[in-house]
This record gives sequence, C-alpha cells and structure tokens, in this order.
Amino acid sequence: MNPIKTYAYTHFIVISIVLISSCDITSNSIKENEFSSETIEVQQSTIHIPVDSLGLIVYQTEPVVHEKGDDFFMYAYNRHLHSFDIYNLTKKEFDHRILLSREGPNEVNKVYSAYVKNPDSIYVMGAGRLYLLDRHGVVRKSHNTMFESLQNSADGYFHSPNEADFKIDEKGENFMGFFIHNDTKASVRTTASLNNLILGKFNLKTPSISFYPVSYSEFIRENQGDFTEIKPNFSFIGSKLYYGFPIESNIYEFDFLTEKTAVHGAKSQYSKNQAERYSLNPDYDYRNEGTWFNSLNKYHGKPYYYRTHWGSQEKLQLNGAPTNALTKPGYIIFFDSELKIIKEIEVDKNCYLEGSFATNEGVFFWAKDGTDESLMKLCNYSIQ
Repeated sequence: MNPIKTYAYTHFIVISIVLISSCDITSNSIKENEFSSETIEVQQSTIHIPVDSLGLIVYQTEPVVHEKGDDFFMYAYNRHLHSFDIYNLTKKEFDHRILLSREGPNEVNKVYSAYVKNPDSIYVMGAGRLYLLDRHGVVRKSHNTMFESLQNSADGYFHSPNEADFKIDEKGENFMGFFIHNDTKASVRTTASLNNLILGKFNLKTPSISFYPVSYSEFIRENQGDFTEIKPNFSFIGSKLYYGFPIESNIYEFDFLTEKTAVHGAKSQYSKNQAERYSLNPDYDYRNEGTWFNSLNKYHGKPYYYRTHWGSQEKLQLNGAPTNALTKPGYIIFFDSELKIIKEIEVDKNCYLEGSFATNEGVFFWAKDGTDESLMKLCNYSIQ
C-alpha cells in the first residue's frame, strides 16, 4: 500500500482515540495549581561573553543549546549573515560560525527553528522545507513539509511558531512537530477544524505523515478558537511532549511510551491566566496588554523545570503613555519534577524575556542595556 494513502485510515483511527481520551485531559476552565513542598533560592547575576566583529549582542531568533561532553554550546541564528554563530556557554567564548547559502544546491531559504542532533547533523525548519546540514552548512538532505489534499494527504504544513520545537528520532527517520491544517487558520476556523490533531509524525524515508492524539485545548475549542493566537508551543523532554498555548496557563503533557496524558494548571499569581475572546472585546490589544505564556523547559542538572511568560498590563503606563510589548512585565515560574509550582518571580525589567535558554548554570536572558558591541551581556537566574 502506498504509505501516503495510509493517512486517511490512520487519521480516522487517531481521531477516534482523541475523541475518547480528550475528556480526560482538558477542561473548559484553567486547572487549579498544585504547589510543591520544596523551597529554592534563586540568584540573579550578569554574564558577559565576547563576540567577534560579525557577531551580535542580541540574537532575535530562539537559540538552540546543544550539550557535548561537559560543555554547552549555543547555536544562534545571525539573520544579517544568514549563519549559525556558535558559542561555548561553559567557557564563555565564541567558538565558530557556520555560513549558510542563500541560493544554489545548498540553499537554506529561511531559518525558523533548529534541532542539533549532533554537530554534524543540524536540522533546520525553513519555509516549507526541512533541511539536514553538516557542520560546514552543506545541505545533505532537504524535505518538503507542505502537503495537499490532492496528494491523498493532510491539507496543511509543518510549522514552528511560538517556541514550538520539533524533534528527530535517534535513527534520523522520523520528524515530530506541529502540523497546522489549512482549515484552522484564523479566517476559516470551525468547530470541526478545531478538533484537528496538531502533533504530526513525518516519516522522512517514505515520505508519509500520521498523527498522535494531541489536539487544541478544550478552552480553545469551547470558545471556537476566538482568539488572536492559538498556535501552540512544544517541548520534547525525554519520552514526553509538554505543550501549551500563549492564551492560557495550562501545561499539557503527552507520554509517547504510554500515551497517557495529564494537565497542569501552572497559573500565575500576578497575571491573567486566560485571554479574552477577540469578538467579545475587539478593542483589547492582546499582544500589548495580555498575558503570553511561553514553553516549558528543563532546568539542566537539577530535577526542575521552568516557564516564562509576559504579564498582563493596563492600557496606559503610570505616566499616561500607552503600553506596548516592551513595557510588559515578565515572569518565570519554577516547577519541581512533578510540575508542581515551587516559586514565581518577576524578571528584571532590563532583561529581554524572549529568547531565553538554559544550561546547568541557570536560565539566561539577553540584557536590554548591553551597549558594548564586543560583549554579549546576559541576565542569569540560577537555583542555589
């Protein structure tokens, strides 16, 4: 049987599974918090890393951290050079740069996100393409990630918004990531389309796609997707997928080994934990005023997790000036191994919340007040 044609049968089976199981993991209201009995102390400090004449002091796309031996390496995309600038975060130094091609046989059309399997196998999510690069930026393979119903497949494409990480299996045969169906775009959402499965598995050998029983949350479905943003964030940690949505505090969990699911409230004590429906309040500027929840991440070297979010704010600042995304307060919540909340703190206003990353030394943010073009200035939050 043609593997592409197996999609319809697989999709029917998985739809049945998700309709049966979804009631176990979702609720129309935000789940209540569970609090940990553990206590931690968090220390803030400033870190400086030298950059060369072509490097940046702030990288605007989500960096990838790869652990090699005892060292942590950051792969940061330099949009101006169309390159990966690689820093040794353990030694606090620039390591090397991989220049990417804009045309020709090694073209990489865009860099939306990346996954470093090892230094010689770097997967890049581009515009409608998944690229496999070697350590020199040579394209070893390139896969189409857009599908049409005319191909007896799903009508949509793989996408990596809102910290929606993707994963490649150990053999390099399968890609897992967020699949956005064309009928769940903002202008065409329906009750049926919001039941679409959003975690796709793309067999890179065949090629063919199938889906895991992961869908939009009940909060989104019950409110008919009536929000400015419903695209998820994904984090693949161990044998589990942790995912959520910018508009609600819940963290959802899916175990690939057991297919068991769970949901964690993860509510902030300082911010709104649900967005308002767009049609009921069209004047509400969610991006500037509303809360925005980011992905759950592992804190290296300790049995903890963390998540950042922008807090909600009034339309006007205390001085009467309009608020915007830069004036929004930022917060970080630390969780124990069972995702019970340990501590929530406000991030220093001089630290950019976007683009955070972590090593065994703590959670890092780029500093807003970095003015020396030869030094990358980072805010660091470490658990003592």
